[in-house]
Amino acid sequence: MKVCSRQLSAILSMLFVIAMLAACGKEADIRPDYAATSPLSDAVQVEESESAKTWRSAKDAEPQLPGMEPAIESDSLRLYMNRSTAEMAVVDKYSGQVWYSNPPEPQTDQLSPYLAGKLLSQVSLVYLTHNGQTQEYDSYNDSVKHGQFEIEYADTHVTVTYRFGDPEKGIDSLPAKLSKQRFEEKLLQQLEDTDDQEQLLSRYRFNEAEQIYERREIPKVVVNKIVALFEKAGYTEEDLAYDQAEHGQDGGSGGSKPQYAVTLEYRLEGDQLVAFIDTRAIEGVSPHSRLHSIGLLDYFGAAGEQDEGYIFLPDGSGAIIDLNSPKSSGQPIMLSLYGEDQAISAEEKSTYLEASRMPVFGMKRQDAALFAIIEAGDGIARLAADVAGRLFPYHTVSAQFVVMPRDSIQLSRTEEMIKTPAQMYQGRLQVRYTLLNGDDADYSGMAAYYRSYLTQRYGLQKLDADSDTPFYLELVGGIMKEKNMLGFPYEALVPLTTAAQTTQLIDQLNERQVANIHVNFKGWFSGGLLHGFPAKIRLEQSVGSLDQWQKIDERLQRSGGALYPDVALAKVYRSSGGFSVSKQAAQYMSRKYTKIYPYNLATYRKDHHLPSYYLLSPNALEDVVGRFLKQYGKLELGAVSLRDLGSDLYSDFRRNGEVTREAAKHIVTEQVKRIGEQTGSVMVSGGNVYLLPYVKHILNAPQQSNAFQLASESVPFYQMVLHGYVDYAGKPFNVADDQNLRTNVLQAIEQSSSVYYSLIYEKPSILQDTHHDDLNSHYYEHWLDEAATAYAEVNNVLKAVRGQQMIRHRKRADGIYRMDYENGKFIIVNYGGSDAVIDGMTVKAGHYAVGG
Repeated sequence: MKVCSRQLSAILSMLFVIAMLAACGKEADIRPDYAATSPLSDAVQVEESESAKTWRSAKDAEPQLPGMEPAIESDSLRLYMNRSTAEMAVVDKYSGQVWYSNPPEPQTDQLSPYLAGKLLSQVSLVYLTHNGQTQEYDSYNDSVKHGQFEIEYADTHVTVTYRFGDPEKGIDSLPAKLSKQRFEEKLLQQLEDTDDQEQLLSRYRFNEAEQIYERREIPKVVVNKIVALFEKAGYTEEDLAYDQAEHGQDGGSGGSKPQYAVTLEYRLEGDQLVAFIDTRAIEGVSPHSRLHSIGLLDYFGAAGEQDEGYIFLPDGSGAIIDLNSPKSSGQPIMLSLYGEDQAISAEEKSTYLEASRMPVFGMKRQDAALFAIIEAGDGIARLAADVAGRLFPYHTVSAQFVVMPRDSIQLSRTEEMIKTPAQMYQGRLQVRYTLLNGDDADYSGMAAYYRSYLTQRYGLQKLDADSDTPFYLELVGGIMKEKNMLGFPYEALVPLTTAAQTTQLIDQLNERQVANIHVNFKGWFSGGLLHGFPAKIRLEQSVGSLDQWQKIDERLQRSGGALYPDVALAKVYRSSGGFSVSKQAAQYMSRKYTKIYPYNLATYRKDHHLPSYYLLSPNALEDVVGRFLKQYGKLELGAVSLRDLGSDLYSDFRRNGEVTREAAKHIVTEQVKRIGEQTGSVMVSGGNVYLLPYVKHILNAPQQSNAFQLASESVPFYQMVLHGYVDYAGKPFNVADDQNLRTNVLQAIEQSSSVYYSLIYEKPSILQDTHHDDLNSHYYEHWLDEAATAYAEVNNVLKAVRGQQMIRHRKRADGIYRMDYENGKFIIVNYGGSDAVIDGMTVKAGHYAVGG
C-alpha cells in the first residue's frame, strides 16, 4: 500500500501525540485526598530526583517470588500476593528491589508456634474484655491459620478480608448459673435421650438453698460436647443473655472470644503503595467486644540481623536506630504522634517528652529504603519500633491506631474501672509507602520526598532568598501578683515589660545591628500572661495602649519584622469573660472537666498549688475563634501568635459531643486557616505539620529527639523538611537545655534555625510572691549583648542559604556534620574539641566552615 508524504506526516504526528500522552501517564503520582475513587490524573506528582532517574533507567530486573502471584501493577511497581498466607510483596520494576509484608523464609527456629505465626500477620488487633483488660489478635494465628480469610483482585486494588476469632463456641457460651425452672424447661425437657440428660446433670450441680443450677469446672476436652448438648436442646444466645442478666453476670459475646471481620485494601499509585482499613466497615464491634487498637503491616520491610541500615522515627527533630549496633536491652519505642492526649487523665508524670510532629517513619536496608506517610488516622496514631533480639530476630517499625482509647477511673483507694468512649473511631486508617533507592535511600532522601509531597499537596511557596533571617524576641508583658491591703489579699496585674520598654529594647537591638525582629508579645490583654477567656479582649493599659502597639508594629514592619500579639485559644486560664465550664470545657472519660495542673518535678504528681487551666472543647473552638477575630480585627494589629493550637491536640469525651483526636485535628486546622486568612500572618509554637500551609513562623520547634535507649542518634529531619518554606526557631537560647552559647550557635547553623530569646524588662525581684519563678533567667540586661552576637554570627551564615532546600545532612565524624543546600552551598559544623579536616576543608573546633 502506498502512503503519500502528507498521510505519512499525519501518521507520525498522531504517533508522537500518543507517545507524549503515554509518557505523561508514567510520571510518579501521589493522591492527596483519601477518596479511593479519585482519578490518578488528579494526584499530586512528586518530582523524581536524579538518583531515582538513574535507577529508573536500569533494565527491568523482575525477581522470582516463590508462592506468590502478580496481582496489580503501576508503571513503577508490581504487587504480588500469596493466596495461601495473605502475604504481600511489592517489587520496584526498575531496580528489582523487593519489600515484603512479612519476612520471607522467616527464622522461626527459636520462636514458639504462636510467635512464629504472629510474624506472618499483616493486621493486629487489641480488643477489650468486659472488664477493660486487653487481649490480642493477629491476622495469622486468629484468621489465616483457620482459613478464615478472602482475597479479591480488582483492576486497581486488592482486598484481603480477615475474620478474626475461633468460630467454635467455648466455655463462655455456657451459662454459669440457671434457675431450676429454666434448667429443666429449657434443657432437660428438650433432651429426650436420658444419656444426654445425665451428661448435662453431671456438669451442673444443684444448689438447694438458692434453687439454682451452677456450672462445675468443665475440662476443655468436654466443652465442645456440652455446647453441642445446649444447641441440641435449642438453647439460643438470647437464652444465654437472659440467664446471665438474671444472675448478675456480664453479657459477653456468646463465644469464648469476640469475632471481627476486617478488610485491608492495597492500591498502587505511581511509585507508591497505599494500604488502608476503613473502620466503618469492620464487623463484630459491639459494647461487649470493643476494639482498642489496630496495627497495620507490623512487619512490612522488617530487616534481618545481618542487614545494614537503620530505622527512622520522627521522634522530636528525628531519630535513627542503627541496625548494626542494636541495643536489645532497651525498651521498644512507642511514639504517640503529636504528643500526649491531655484528655486522658494522668495523675503522675515523671518525664516530659518532645512530641513527634510529623506522621512519617522509615526503614533503610543496604542501598534501599522504605518510607511511610500516615495520611489518614494520624491524629490517633502511634509508631512502634523494636530491634532484633528481643521477641523476633528482626528489626521492625510500623503504625498503630488507637481507635478506642481507654482510661482508668479510680472509684476508691482499692477499686478502679476501665472506661472507653461510646463509639469507636469511624474513618480511614491509611498509610502511603514509597520505595527509595541509591543515594535517596537515607533519611535525607526521606526528608526530600516528604518535603516534595507537602509542597505539591499544599502549594507551599519558597521564602524570600534576599532577606536576613528573622530574630525572634519573646517578651512577657503583665502577670498577676498577690498583694495585700489592710490584711486583705488580692491579685493585681504587674507589668514585666511595657510597650514603651519594648520600643527601648528594639532600639538597643537595632544599635547592635539586629534587624528583621519578630516580637512575640505575651500578656497584653485581659489579665496578662495567663489571660482571661479570649472571646473578649480588654487591653491592659498599664502594659500598652492600642496606639503604642500599632506604632511598634509599623516600626517593626519597616525593617522586615512584625509584632505578634500572643493568645491561648485552647487553654482557658480564667473562667471570666463568658467561659462556661459545663458547656465549653472538654471532659475526661470520667465526665470530669479537663482541668490541667503542672506536675511537681520531685513527686511527679499534679501540683494543685500552681496555676491550672481548662481545655476548651474542640467543638467550641469555632465559636471562640469567631468571637476573638471579631474583636481582634478592630485593633488592626494584623499578625497573631497562637500559643497552643500548634502544639496541643486532644480529645473530648463529653457524653453527647465526643471528639476524637483525628476530628480535633481537622477542627484546629480549619480554624488556624481561618485565622491566617483574616490576620495575614500566623506564628505558632510547636509546629504540628498539619498546620504547615497556614503558618509563617514556628517557635519551639523540636531540636533533638528524646534519646530513647534504643535510639542511636538525633537527626534534623524536621528542619530538613521545612527549611526554605517556613521560618522556625527552637527553644530560646537563654532557656535552652545547654547554656553554652557556642553549642547553641552551632546547633542553629546545623539546623538552619533562627536565633530566639525570651526576655523581660523589669528586674527579677519583681517575680517574688508570684508563680512565675521560671522567668527569673529572662532579665534582658543579662542577654542583650549575647543575643546580638549570636544573631550576627548565625545570620551571616544562614542568609546565604535562605529560601534554599537543605538537600542532605550527613555525619562526617563524631560531632561533625555536613549540610548541603540546593544552591550548591554547604556548611560543616564541628562540635568537637579539636580541629578536623573534612572534605578538604579545615574546620576549627567549636566552629564551622562554609563552602560551595
